[in-house]
Amino acid sequence: MADRSVRAQKAARPKASFLFVSALLAVALVAGGTAFVLLGGLPRSAALATPSSPATTKSPQVTRDPLEPLTVASIQRGPHLVFQNVVRNEDYAATSLVPLDSPGGMRVATDLVCERVHFAAGHGICLGAEHAAESSYFAAVFGADFAPAARIELGGAPSFARVSPDGRLAAASFQTSPPTELAPIAPSETWLLSTTSGEVVADLADFDLVRDGVAVTEPEVDYWGVTFKRDGDGFYASVRYGGNIYLAEGSIAAQRLNVLLGGVSAPSLSPDQTRLAFASLVSSVGPTWRFHLLDLSTGADSALPETRSIDDQMEWMGSDQLLYGLSTDIWSVSSSGQTAPQPFLFGGLSPAVVDAP
Repeated sequence: MADRSVRAQKAARPKASFLFVSALLAVALVAGGTAFVLLGGLPRSAALATPSSPATTKSPQVTRDPLEPLTVASIQRGPHLVFQNVVRNEDYAATSLVPLDSPGGMRVATDLVCERVHFAAGHGICLGAEHAAESSYFAAVFGADFAPAARIELGGAPSFARVSPDGRLAAASFQTSPPTELAPIAPSETWLLSTTSGEVVADLADFDLVRDGVAVTEPEVDYWGVTFKRDGDGFYASVRYGGNIYLAEGSIAAQRLNVLLGGVSAPSLSPDQTRLAFASLVSSVGPTWRFHLLDLSTGADSALPETRSIDDQMEWMGSDQLLYGLSTDIWSVSSSGQTAPQPFLFGGLSPAVVDAP
């Protein structure tokens, strides 16, 4: 009994060392609080900005509020990328958007499902397919809400899509028959569509094709890969006849295409309209392609540092960077050739760079 009483007294008695530490802590807290009051609270560098003391630096453009939920509308307020999502999830093949300055961040999907997509000046074109007992193919035009406004049937599988810089016209290229081992470059046709009505404004097969002032009268001519000029009339495209492919310059008003030079597939005109990025046919075996850049004023042709064989229509991002699809990802390469290709966005294809409105 006595032992239990002694143990109880020891347990109830605070230890001297604990009391000493507690006293020191209390003194430190009081001293710190006094200093905080005397020195005026937080340091000035940590004080929150107030309306009477605005920040001295500003962003060069209005940016999206980081606290605002990502939506199609919020992304559209700044520079962004429109592309086909190919991540294997519920949004597979859906046309999606992501801010251009954070391509690795969260993407927002729309209800528009496309195999090729392009967008400019508030208007877009979607080339898609419906697979059942027999496959069917279509082109749909849409606006900033990504809701199809009109749709027409295509005569084959989609290959390339482009919207003019002013948003009035779209080009839809499609294969009229699938590629084969003997004909690895599939026969192609290209229509120019109104982005508001979806009607065919022109079929490039109806244009006069001229080389060195002489009309080309080949029975079979293929057209694909249109890129528009900013004047609302001119464009460049690839044509093929007699077993060879060429770059041609066209006029919608004149209904005419002039052959310029050989070996050019899917040209892409730079924003300043001084250069063409394209896939150069370096060998018919495979076939084998290499990305090149053509200076339109000097005619200088230079290879880009992408050494893999890719037949895609590149998309300009500013004046120096080019985007393109490879396997299931979007890559970038410098038009100056100073930097090696690098991944830009994983799980995406068919990129379209859209500036802020």
